Amino acid sequence: MSEISNLFQEIEKFDGYPDTMQRIAGKIKGTAFFPGGRGTTDGSETISNKPIMVLGQDFDTVEKFNKDVEADEEDMEKNATWNNLRKLLKECDFKLNDCFFTNVILGARNNSKATGKSPAFKDKEFISYCRKFFLKQLETQKPKLILVLGKEVAMFLGQYGGKLEVWKKIINFQSVDEAGNQIIRDATFPNGITTNLVLLVHPSYRPVNVKRRRFNGLDGIDAEVEMIKTMRNEE
Repeated sequence: MSEISNLFQEIEKFDGYPDTMQRIAGKIKGTAFFPGGRGTTDGSETISNKPIMVLGQDFDTVEKFNKDVEADEEDMEKNATWNNLRKLLKECDFKLNDCFFTNVILGARNNSKATGKSPAFKDKEFISYCRKFFLKQLETQKPKLILVLGKEVAMFLGQYGGKLEVWKKIINFQSVDEAGNQIIRDATFPNGITTNLVLLVHPSYRPVNVKRRRFNGLDGIDAEVEMIKTMRNEE
């Protein structure tokens, strides 16, 4: 059984979804963030050979997910997340096929609001399972670098403690940048996986929000690109 199939099989064992979220595992055949699809752009079900994890919060809304199922893939041209993310990765000389695109929270939202903090966070037991399952994703891929999309995802990771604890409570990106916590080197998770992480603004609103970023004397887009290139050069 493939690595992705193993992860899907693990998800199917869990029935504790809150009313705010719907199970969606593996229903999109083409390119799509995991767990809506495989999380790869080359159709591969192997992720242990992909050095980069691109990590979002959850899979958007059920309505959007159903449209993607109909189309057999996420729209990489019209979807703001994919469109801006592809531009960023290209600026950093990263190949899409070297990435595993996934989320920390399983399922899609049973409401019409795709942005902001996921309603799943209101269910502590569900989030506890998502924390355990994310460690399985880490164990499978063993990424050298994780690109963290947005502060909600960073705060989710901050709950694992250790070096990640600086992300446990985040006011805004200005506070992160002023503290020098944009990047975390050699963070070790509870399952023993050690990796590097970069905290980025969420790509869906990147053109607006990235202007506020600061790193190594650089501003905006240049700052985020420099964050990523700094970690890439240290691999």
